[in-house]
Amino acid sequence: MKKIRIASLILFVITTVISIDLLFNLLGNIDPAKNDGLGMFSIIIPGHVYFGDSLWSLERFYDAFVTSALVSLAVFIENIILSIIAIAKSEK
Repeated sequence: MKKIRIASLILFVITTVISIDLLFNLLGNIDPAKNDGLGMFSIIIPGHVYFGDSLWSLERFYDAFVTSALVSLAVFIENIILSIIAIAKSEK
């Protein structure tokens, strides 16, 4: 059970970092006129990892962020459930 909790926590950290990076991309591209078009504003992970070299759009940035945020939320809830199970087992 302890290994599963550690793996889940590592997965949560990874998904959170990816979500934050995608949020920076989204916020950096909110006003394309200011930036003379869409660009990559990745801080942690290179942007071409997510989108390749083409087909960038504000909608794709938004969809990628929302999907990543939902995955992070699901992993966060999984971590809470695993913690509750571990606490319940330790009290017995």
